[in-house]
Amino acid sequence: MSITDEISTSSLLERIKPFLEGYHPVEIKDILENEHPENIAELMNRLNSAQNAEIFHALPHPLNFQVFECLEIEAQVSMLKKLNWRETVKLLEELSSDDRVDLIHKLPEQTVESLLPLMAQAEREEVRKLLQYGENTAGAIMTTEYAAIPSNFSVSESLLHLRKIAPNSETILYLYVVDHERKLIGTLSLKDLVLSKPYEIISDIMTKDIVTVDVLIDQEEVVKQFAKFDLFALPVVDSDHKLVGIITHDDILDVAVEEQTEDVHRLGALEPVEAPYLKAKFFQLAKNRGLWLLFLFFGVSFTGTALRHFEATMEHAMSLVYFLPLIVSTGGNSGSQSVTLITRALAVGDVTMKDFFRVAWRESAIGISLGLFLGIIGWVFAYFWGTPFMVCSAVGIALLGVVIAGCMIGAILPMLLKSIGLDPAIMSSPLVASIVDVIGIVIYFNVASLLL
Repeated sequence: MSITDEISTSSLLERIKPFLEGYHPVEIKDILENEHPENIAELMNRLNSAQNAEIFHALPHPLNFQVFECLEIEAQVSMLKKLNWRETVKLLEELSSDDRVDLIHKLPEQTVESLLPLMAQAEREEVRKLLQYGENTAGAIMTTEYAAIPSNFSVSESLLHLRKIAPNSETILYLYVVDHERKLIGTLSLKDLVLSKPYEIISDIMTKDIVTVDVLIDQEEVVKQFAKFDLFALPVVDSDHKLVGIITHDDILDVAVEEQTEDVHRLGALEPVEAPYLKAKFFQLAKNRGLWLLFLFFGVSFTGTALRHFEATMEHAMSLVYFLPLIVSTGGNSGSQSVTLITRALAVGDVTMKDFFRVAWRESAIGISLGLFLGIIGWVFAYFWGTPFMVCSAVGIALLGVVIAGCMIGAILPMLLKSIGLDPAIMSSPLVASIVDVIGIVIYFNVASLLL
């Protein structure tokens, strides 16, 4: 949100706040009815569910529905608790199929089972069909409201058909050509349809080179397809290549944000949190962070074990201890850099498992270059501190070793996780840093033992 939008929303909140305590539907309507639905939704995202329900009831239809569509899904779920069954069913029926299923996924199972029998048969069957797909698959984010035309129609017949189905279609910018078994055989843009001669047959003017995704494919792969082919909408097919839905650019943008948020959270050693930070439950945040911190705590505890093993070496040259933070921090930082670069490269498809040895070789070469650079600086730094020559050499050589180790571990571990079907982002920067810390201590004191 821009600063201007923030000021606008704050101003709107100040104007409407006095009327949220009590029943003032006329005043609320007068203030909000000329506002853009997105602005009202932004306002409501700051309010509680009871206040949101009050605004919803005060707004005329279809404005209240448009606002509901723009709300964050957590706010939608909370507000539904304040509406009666009839209002809830009406909202669900008006939502597009993909948004409807997203919302139903967030509702308690008992509530869903109570709501479904109250919905119209067509919507009820559609919901049950879409719910069978996994939550993070293409089937879960697709909409079944698409514009399909038979391949044997003429252009004039297709235009008549399009007028009938357009009101219930998510988009008509692209039309999907199907055969008598509803198998997808081509696509056609609305522009090409309008510019074609009325007597031409669709099968003669359609594009046969189609990009599709399987209904069971992971949503992260769908994001990659959108990015690769620069698509506005992507058709979804089943195992028989029958058209079952489409995924539009606005839905895939939400998925991209969700996937990136998960990766960022995991890279920071945190279980992903779906709700916005200020609306997330306190104990949920504490639990998500605490589990990882406990895991990292035990990981770092090995650092103390390693130090105890080299107690005699430290007693022999106490000046070694002065450079210990420098060694472990440099190794951890180099590992964090590598894990961030490789995890992101895997996520966007820049790197695949076929590139494993290329990545390993590249990171080892970078590790040697950076290690030599920092090792020389470390040696000079220790020397000007008046440190004995052999300790200076131990610092320089150890820096070379830990940077190489950090680069290699940060690159290889995410790829190993990917190869066994796990999310590479699990290999977080703090976790890699903890591993490299222990390795750095072992390298440092082994080098010092040999030199001293």
